[in-house]
Amino acid sequence: MTGRMYWAVFKYYDGLKHKMAFKKRPVLIIGKADRKDYVALPVSRVTRKEHLDRHYDFEMQSKDYPALTLKTTSYIRTHKQTIVNDGELADCIADFKGEYPDAYISVIALVEEFQKGLINKAL
Repeated sequence: MTGRMYWAVFKYYDGLKHKMAFKKRPVLIIGKADRKDYVALPVSRVTRKEHLDRHYDFEMQSKDYPALTLKTTSYIRTHKQTIVNDGELADCIADFKGEYPDAYISVIALVEEFQKGLINKAL
């Protein structure tokens, strides 16, 4: 599971309806939290560019990642880790770690950097 991208049911805030909603979106699994839960990073196209984090959002151009079948430029949100239950995971999109090992290492390095900064600020 670790290193693979899946379609998952994902909770988000719908600003137009002013309530929580659900949609199917891609996630990158980066670890196992417990027996049935996984640590995941959301993958998003981020339509409002002012919401991008220029450092922690890992940009992916569709032409560079053909195995992912991206329709547009997308971002792995390395600073927005979430927990996904195995029941929320649908189809596997691709083995991101296997197909794009250099990109996977870059993503994990960004996660590590963000987590270290978070912990340092918390102490």
